Amino acid sequence: MSASSIEQTLLAQLTQQGFHIRSFRQRRLGAHPVFEISLAGGQIVLMWLRPTSSDIEWSQRLFESETALLRWFSAHSAVPAPRLLHVLPNSARIARNAFVTQGLTGEPIKNLYPTLSSRAKEQLVRLYADFALKLFDINVPQTIGSLSVASPSDELIVIPRIYNANHAHTSEVFPTLQKYLEYLSTLKTKRAFTSDTGDENRFRAQASISQLIAHLQGHLTQLDERCVRRMVLAHDGLGDMNLMIDSSGNITGILDWWMNSTLPAILAAEYPPWLRYDGINDPRFAAPKKSWLETPEESARLRRIFQGAVKHNDVYYTALMQGTQLRAAVGWVFDIEDDPCCARMKQWTLSAFGPPIGSSPNDSQCIIT
Repeated sequence: MSASSIEQTLLAQLTQQGFHIRSFRQRRLGAHPVFEISLAGGQIVLMWLRPTSSDIEWSQRLFESETALLRWFSAHSAVPAPRLLHVLPNSARIARNAFVTQGLTGEPIKNLYPTLSSRAKEQLVRLYADFALKLFDINVPQTIGSLSVASPSDELIVIPRIYNANHAHTSEVFPTLQKYLEYLSTLKTKRAFTSDTGDENRFRAQASISQLIAHLQGHLTQLDERCVRRMVLAHDGLGDMNLMIDSSGNITGILDWWMNSTLPAILAAEYPPWLRYDGINDPRFAAPKKSWLETPEESARLRRIFQGAVKHNDVYYTALMQGTQLRAAVGWVFDIEDDPCCARMKQWTLSAFGPPIGSSPNDSQCIIT
């Protein structure tokens, strides 16, 4: 079945479900196709398409996690997520999952940010801080994974973490930060070995990963235990196209909630993504095609405003300030840009932590214990 016929079939299903469609258009919002639909009564709704994959179980977990979380947000939280109206029933004839939400105002931040005034940028940073603290205050189960919702109790539960990258799927829920970092070190090694061919390149990649892990072992002992042990909800994939804003700097929607995780506070407390200049976003180590929405100087000023906006929440503020290097290190694990022999990551590690620690451990030692 072609893409156009799939979309027509989904629109026909909506009509059968009582949606009186007057017109529709495709929009680029977030990670996957979206249809903006005008209804006969003047209401605007959005139909979100989520692809299936060869990994049917993973695809279904992704879809169920997102729709369950959107439904839970509508009932229990003021997080600016799209309001879920309807989930289209599964069909063997259609290679897509789809759901319908209320329409959204505004545009993706990529489209509007260059036109914002200084005052609007400050407003946006403060509202992002409010959003971040709302997520931080949601009471979630104290393990590391992704969220779903138990039926009929409406209780939040943790399932194995759902990742965007194909190499990063896991079947585990992790009880502690240490166990999670063990997994991440193994994950980075697998990705490096897939990208690099030849024993010498793989050895260099392994040595770079081992050095990063060795530095993190010492760094973890310096962190506030409250920020390490407490698990909170985080959005894993906020970027240029799934953060909706208006011209005054108001946040009108946060999209792509299939990219959600429960993480230790030390990893979840983070600066707005468009203001980050560390780790894989540091111009000295970033991939050649990397671009930024804001200048380094203005980003630094706006980050200070963000710090002030979250400072009243002591655990969030402490995690934000203490976790900079740890979050940047984890960012290198999920970096999808080409990095032969982990060379960019190696240079960042030297810059962040200093000279290598002793001799590089062998492969069997390349985990955090």
